[in-house]
Amino acid sequence: MTKKSRIPGMAWVFIGFVPWIIYWSLSGPGLDVAGMGGAFLAALLLNGYRVYTRNYKTLELVTLGYFAVAFFVTLATGASLFVTYGGILVYVALAGVAWGSLAARSPFTCEYAREDWERAFWRDPIFIETNQIITAAWGVIFTMGAVLNLVKLGLDFPASLIVGVILPLTGVAGGIVFSSLFPRWYPQRAAARLGGQRIGGIPDGITGLQLVEFMPLAFDTTAAGDLQATVQFYLSGDGGGAGYLEIGSGRCAFHPGEADRPTLTIESPAGVWTAVARGERSGAEAFLSGAYTAAGDLNVLLQFDNIFSHPKL
Repeated sequence: MTKKSRIPGMAWVFIGFVPWIIYWSLSGPGLDVAGMGGAFLAALLLNGYRVYTRNYKTLELVTLGYFAVAFFVTLATGASLFVTYGGILVYVALAGVAWGSLAARSPFTCEYAREDWERAFWRDPIFIETNQIITAAWGVIFTMGAVLNLVKLGLDFPASLIVGVILPLTGVAGGIVFSSLFPRWYPQRAAARLGGQRIGGIPDGITGLQLVEFMPLAFDTTAAGDLQATVQFYLSGDGGGAGYLEIGSGRCAFHPGEADRPTLTIESPAGVWTAVARGERSGAEAFLSGAYTAAGDLNVLLQFDNIFSHPKL
């Protein structure tokens, strides 16, 4: 989707885990207190940045609170609670973020996904549903991490290392990959299932090739039927670029760059395509007047009005 920042929103999920990664890296060799201190310092710096940008994240605030308590209680009292049961408590805290945010109907991954989606889509059912699934996946990963660390208490080395460290961290790594890839695939599938996403309007600032990126969310799989086509776009000027839509098997997907053998090729100034997509200009009039050109199977172009419920083409 349209990027609003240089760092993709879901990449910030990984950044949000940096304090935990520092803790896991040091506590594995037995440097639990050093791990807590390093994690606390990293969380403090991360939240300091959030204060500066006024863009707070629940996961990062909980991270700061957890490691502040763990580090200072352990250092001041010498208590072994966060050393002996640290693995369990860490994942319980993280699971609390995931399941708690779901219960509050505010999945914590939404806070990161909003970096990529325009504000007009933040309450969109597909946006919310996508993040509910991602957050639930994290809830399962964290819960399993807590269970594995509980099992670890009764094991000897190296089984304890495998069960309490390697397996949970493998789950976290898988969760980071899943969080990055799932939003690229699921919204399009969900929109196709719904017969075209009912979006109230295209947000201001979405122009040219960005509009093409949004078209799969408006894809009506019923209207498309058994259509198989690859539609290449070459948009010139501000907001332009090259990208193509791949339509087939009841789905539509956007890809940047150039297709090998496009069924239809559309060349247009970005401003013209923006006006057509927003319904500010007749697509037929713009084509017939030469404002944009199309080559290949024009029957595909003629079906746009039916197979895309929005943008209106």
